[in-house]
Formats: sequence, C-alpha cells, structure tokens
Amino acid sequence: MIRKPKGYDEAPAYTGESVQLPKGKYECIIKQVATQTARNGEEQFVILFDIDAGEQKGFFQKLYDADRAQDPKGAKWRGVYKQFMDGRGTPWLKGIITSIERSNNFTFQWDREGNEKMLQGKRFGGVFRRRQFEASDGSRPIVTELYRIRSVAGLKEAEVPEDDLLPEAPIAPDPAKAAPVPSAVGDGFMNIPDGVEDEGIPFL
Repeated sequence: MIRKPKGYDEAPAYTGESVQLPKGKYECIIKQVATQTARNGEEQFVILFDIDAGEQKGFFQKLYDADRAQDPKGAKWRGVYKQFMDGRGTPWLKGIITSIERSNNFTFQWDREGNEKMLQGKRFGGVFRRRQFEASDGSRPIVTELYRIRSVAGLKEAEVPEDDLLPEAPIAPDPAKAAPVPSAVGDGFMNIPDGVEDEGIPFL
C-alpha cells in the first residue's frame, strides 16, 4: 500500500512542464521599475510586472512562488520588460510612459531622486504574443512575451500579432511544454534575492 504523504493535497505539482501565459491582451500592474546598463553599454528602462485582472491575475507571482518553493536561491521573476532609452529607443520609451500616465491619470516626474517608485503599483495595458526561437540545443520552442505596452483603455483597439515563427519551422509545440526563456527585449529574467518582503520585489 502506498501511503499519501502529509501535506500532499496542499503541495504544488512539479511536472517538469513550464506553464505559459496565453497570448492576448491583459491589464497589468507594475511591481518595480529601474534602469540598468545592457551588455552593449546602453541604458535600459526595466519593468517588473504582473497580470492585474481576469483569470490570469497574479500569473507571474504564482510562477515565482512555485519556483522559489523548488529553488529558493535560484528563483527569478519572469514578468520582465526592457526598453532602450536613448536614440531610436526614445520614442518607444515615451510611448510606454505616456501609456502608463494615461492609464493612471498622473504625470511622471522626470529627473527626481527616487522617481522610479512613482511607477510602482501603476497599471498599463499589455499586448502579449507568441514567438519561436532556436535554442542552443537546436530545439525551436515558443515563448509568450509582452510585445507592446498600451494604455488600459487602448487595449480595446489593440491587435494581438500572429505567432512569430521561424522560417520553415516545424509544427509549433505545445506552449505549456516550452521552456521559459529571456524576453526578446532583454537578456534574461530578474534575480530575486532571499529575504524579499511583501512590500516589493527588488531587482538586485
């Protein structure tokens, strides 16, 4: 006879599969904002976010909690969006800030110490797409990623892009079985150190 372990019913099920967010349009909430220097030396505007409404609410928090339960020191926050700030990136950055301002009826204060905290808890509209990439092992998985930031009201008119597949790609695998990968606009997920309190999610 196999006896059920204590806490079995309450325990998460680690099946080896990676849960992915379905593509679509979601209301999102900003958990934290900072700037960082990318590998090419350019400055990036970085947002850690989560889903704020609907049946997928708290999606990235749940992923992080499950990852942390399995690997406390290696858990990474997966809801990350990065945008270059200078040169050709400036109009895109302005579009992001404008969308956040319109979604929350406030005006962001530039060049003020600690102004990144003004954005915590603010909402925005997110358009998510599915993108296929070629991994180092030669496989071609698909990942769901935040493609564009819009105002919450602007989500009604936004269009969800078709899947971005590689040329001559085989039949797309089940997204629920695709491995988590870095965002197309960044170089990876964000490390979350031990001792994180409920009031925020630190970057480094």
